[in-house]
Amino acid sequence: MLPRRLNERASRALTASGLALVLLGGADARAFTEEHVIILIDRSGSMLTTRASGQTRFVEAVTRGRDFVQTPNVLPRRFAVWTFEGATYRREQGFMDGASTVTTLNNLTSGLGATPLAVTVCDAADELLQFEPGVDARKVVHLISDGEENSTPEDSLCYGPSSNKRYPDLEEGSWQWKVRNMLKTGDPLRDSPNPFQLVFDADVFYNHLNLSPFADPLESPFLVLLRGLSRDSGGQYMPIEDSRPLPIPGDTDGNGCIDSKDYYLMLANYGLSIPPGDPKADFNGDKVVDFTDYSIVLGNLGRGCTAGPQPWVPMRVWRE
Repeated sequence: MLPRRLNERASRALTASGLALVLLGGADARAFTEEHVIILIDRSGSMLTTRASGQTRFVEAVTRGRDFVQTPNVLPRRFAVWTFEGATYRREQGFMDGASTVTTLNNLTSGLGATPLAVTVCDAADELLQFEPGVDARKVVHLISDGEENSTPEDSLCYGPSSNKRYPDLEEGSWQWKVRNMLKTGDPLRDSPNPFQLVFDADVFYNHLNLSPFADPLESPFLVLLRGLSRDSGGQYMPIEDSRPLPIPGDTDGNGCIDSKDYYLMLANYGLSIPPGDPKADFNGDKVVDFTDYSIVLGNLGRGCTAGPQPWVPMRVWRE
């Protein structure tokens, strides 16, 4: 348990930084009234790969999906859930609340097919743009996958050969070029210098042995594509190496345990925009460390930690 003097210090720091009065944060969040998300979960055969944790990628993809849904957010959100394998995708749930979405995620099952990534991302983007167009909503495609496109049908507008050039210099007509265009403009055949219309998040499982001959597996063309789309659209990118612990919201050092180190890093950056604040403390990726990030780390304190001395729990701070 944290000694009283440290609890009091944390309380004073939080109050001084405006925590007790902050309800919303992030410039992007203030531009919208709600958020619409389609969660895309890969259920292809490679998602049955067992990670160092002893769980399959698919099982931990579902955990990542649940964490995403249950993470505090500054905007009210509605979620749809799609899964994909073989030559198509399946709509598991239309736009619903978080509790219903968690139930849907818990009932998902894996498959054995290939990876129709391009058609799934493009059709999800189209559905998001068509859903309640009169609402000023942030539109998010949230992908959880482990593999590159290899089975989109030829009759899909997003079908195409693989680009021989890396992101952002994609070859015209490639599936990567079409997916990028769809997220930017809503049209797979039209690029634009304007900002992305949709936000793209990507959680990608990988094993460095499967991505040779690249000296750095994170620089493979596929991961560079996902990283670039996420960055340029204002989304979040999370590469998940099979030998590492599954990322947990609020884990700043990647050790799979949410403890006082994570809490204090958030506290040290509280109230800062990103940059100059440390992006590791911005758990929800809205470019500011605020009450949402505080709630995330506090709600997960102790999660993933092994037996032994447990992390202290800071004194509750009440908002007025």
